[in-house]
Amino acid sequence: MKITQREMILGAATFAAVLTGLTWYLVSNKMDEYRAKAAEIETLRQQIAFNKNAIKMQENWLGELNELQKELRVFDTKQKSVDPELMKTINKIAEKHGLVITRSNPRGEKPIGDLFELAINCTWEGDLESMVNFHTELQQQGVRYDVRTLNIKPAGNNTGKLTGNMVIHCAYTKRANAGKK
Repeated sequence: MKITQREMILGAATFAAVLTGLTWYLVSNKMDEYRAKAAEIETLRQQIAFNKNAIKMQENWLGELNELQKELRVFDTKQKSVDPELMKTINKIAEKHGLVITRSNPRGEKPIGDLFELAINCTWEGDLESMVNFHTELQQQGVRYDVRTLNIKPAGNNTGKLTGNMVIHCAYTKRANAGKK
């Protein structure tokens, strides 16, 4: 049996058509998977870029953290209670500005890693200027003091005096032999 040139061309064309159809079928089945993987690769590239930036910023964060930690008061780990010293400091600032703290009640100390926080509930009396000056000085202390709750009401009949209470959160650290130098 002899194959003519025409049959050879038809056979090659049929083979090419079957091969093209088979290729198209296989590629079209994998196309959705390819698109999903391409989207996943792009998401991972963005995450890698984000993480690289975060690693670069870590030095800045650590520097900032060290600066903030330098502002904190340091107490000795052997010292049982820091409440009196913190309340004494708050009272000094209040007296300096004419604010009278009539009662102060420390709450429990909360350790947060190396940092400690103590909330002090203070009842106070004074005029608006003394209260503003007191809070201004507390704010200038940096991260040491944070007033999270402040309640104000008039003290009496048109006297210009105010009264209220506030919760001052004091931040500090503890180290062994902190008082000795």
